[in-house]
Amino acid sequence: MDAPDAHCDVGEFLERDRMNPTPMLDFWQKPAGAGDPVAVLATTFALEPDFFERNCLARFLEVSSVDEDTGSVDDVVASVELHELLQNTRVTILADRSAPVQRTSLLWDLLSCRVDGGLLHAKAAVLLWENKTRVVLGSANLTAAGYRRQIELGLSADLGPGCLFPPDVLTAIADELESYLRLVPGYATGVAVFTRAVSTLELFRQRIVQQPAEQLAVRVAFAPTNATTGPLDRLSAVWRGAQPLCAIHLSPFWDSKDQTALTATRKLLTGRPADERSQHVAVVLGPRGQTSFSHHLASAVDTVQQLKELDKEVRTLHAKCLLIKSKEWVAALVGSSNHTKSGLGLTQHGRHREMNVWFGAPCNTKEGKALLDLIQLGKNVPADAEEVEPKDEDEAELPALPPCFGLCRVARKSADSPWELHLGIIATSDMPASWEISIAAGDPPFQTRTQWEVDGEPETVMISLTQKTLPMYVLVRWNGNETPWAVLADNRCDLPLGPALSNLRAQHLLDALATGRSLAQALREELERKNTEVDTKTGIILDPLKRLEVKESLLRKGRALAASLSAMHRRLERQIITIDTLRARLASPLGPEFVATKVAEAFEAGQQTRAEAVFTIAEIALTVGRVNWAYVLEHVEPANGLAFVSETLVQLDTLRARIGEEPADLASYARRAIKEAQQCLTS
Repeated sequence: MDAPDAHCDVGEFLERDRMNPTPMLDFWQKPAGAGDPVAVLATTFALEPDFFERNCLARFLEVSSVDEDTGSVDDVVASVELHELLQNTRVTILADRSAPVQRTSLLWDLLSCRVDGGLLHAKAAVLLWENKTRVVLGSANLTAAGYRRQIELGLSADLGPGCLFPPDVLTAIADELESYLRLVPGYATGVAVFTRAVSTLELFRQRIVQQPAEQLAVRVAFAPTNATTGPLDRLSAVWRGAQPLCAIHLSPFWDSKDQTALTATRKLLTGRPADERSQHVAVVLGPRGQTSFSHHLASAVDTVQQLKELDKEVRTLHAKCLLIKSKEWVAALVGSSNHTKSGLGLTQHGRHREMNVWFGAPCNTKEGKALLDLIQLGKNVPADAEEVEPKDEDEAELPALPPCFGLCRVARKSADSPWELHLGIIATSDMPASWEISIAAGDPPFQTRTQWEVDGEPETVMISLTQKTLPMYVLVRWNGNETPWAVLADNRCDLPLGPALSNLRAQHLLDALATGRSLAQALREELERKNTEVDTKTGIILDPLKRLEVKESLLRKGRALAASLSAMHRRLERQIITIDTLRARLASPLGPEFVATKVAEAFEAGQQTRAEAVFTIAEIALTVGRVNWAYVLEHVEPANGLAFVSETLVQLDTLRARIGEEPADLASYARRAIKEAQQCLTS
């Protein structure tokens, strides 16, 4: 079940997936006028990192190519494009501790949450662009099944006039998301991954404050499951008029031997006359007519009926919805909660963490009719239907990593220092008696419990890395189990580049800037040019104009450099919303730090003269100094932003010195240029 967008009223967008041509993946595509992507914070139980990267994240970032693992030019370009876009965007995914962590990029954060006695089961996302904000909430995990194959129910709400979610609901969603951060073993304020997530939520809250106060046609209330409340407790916030008479359930999973959820729902039905009170369950039968709703539970409801068929496609039910009705009013609970004790928070211990929303409206309105249509009942389920246990996507397939293992971070002290793994390990009562950690399957362990105890049980173990590529995860083995432990990056801008980016020369970057092309476009042209040269190398230039062209002329080079630096200036002088964006912009492959580094490498490789290299770095520094930083930093703390710009100029001066002090006049010019740029920051 999908929804187009929240600018329509509820009657137009709360519809079934098979009725609605808009797929759920479209929730991740930006609305008109949204601007560049800024940040994502999403939560899920089950996770397929590869699906998330290639589908959800690629749509949000507007990646034009897809890496199909074929080794083609398209694949290389896609990985570079994803890298370039992720550097400028904060992405945080909160998943249950049991979810897989084998992603392909350290540029997005994957935080594993542990719920005492339960699961992190909520499915929600906050998507932030420069000019737009969207909240997605529903039943679908970040998996191919959730977004493509199952019957799901999801909503998207864009902030602004006509937003379905009022400010109090949006604030409650932000509060609930922030509370999930404290479920991550190893949580600590000030740690980079948590700072990034909190900054995303702060930006979300700033935009909530700007929401206009409006009278909505439908009543809305946030209804989470957490340690203090359950969704059924929040029905009264959207209910009006005579008391409820009827309940209709849609849930793929139940406590098959326990009627607590049905009993709790029946207690809500206090309307008159009493003989008109009823409770019904909608199910989707298996291919051979099997039902996952047990006969024991069926004895506690009035009818068990099939969800009305809208086409002949066979899909597994994964949507969750509860309709509560009187003769005049209807309320619908939409979200992630299965109708179980844990899902609805009907037990003191073992509650999941869920996100749901109640909607309420008069039955005879457009909105009310849309809510009533969320569960359309069909034929009765035969009393002798075969009972089967459902295969639950929301059941853990991997053993959850023990909570004694907190954060696994990769960092280094300086650009010249080796990379280190920082393993957060805390002695807990449930720490396995024996465990070991290795980089990959089959590798010897680099840390064991015995070694950790000998070293004094440090809360942070530091391991130097010798390999060229950083691991996306390490493997933890204990009691016959083997589970990946996600690696997180403290400074995403400092991460090593892939071989495709590392092999690009300074001239490629300057050409990309001068022509207004993205780095991915420049890389594609360079790779295709090399392939063409290999295939069609004749040594004969047929175009007479090409034969007369002097590519190395001073005038041509000067014009090209001026065009490149002018483009760099325009890129730097766009206003930023977050400090992370500034850091990424300064260090990105088309930013001053990386381009200047490549200029120094070009000199050292004999591809540029010393004079050209010194002059180019001086002009890059002046370009940085000419930026109107007061304008760029208007929406962030200026002092923090200027500190990063100053660090960039220090790095440029280091590169200048690395190239050398000859010729003397140009070296003097470069020193003065960098000093002038520094002075511009304080003027």
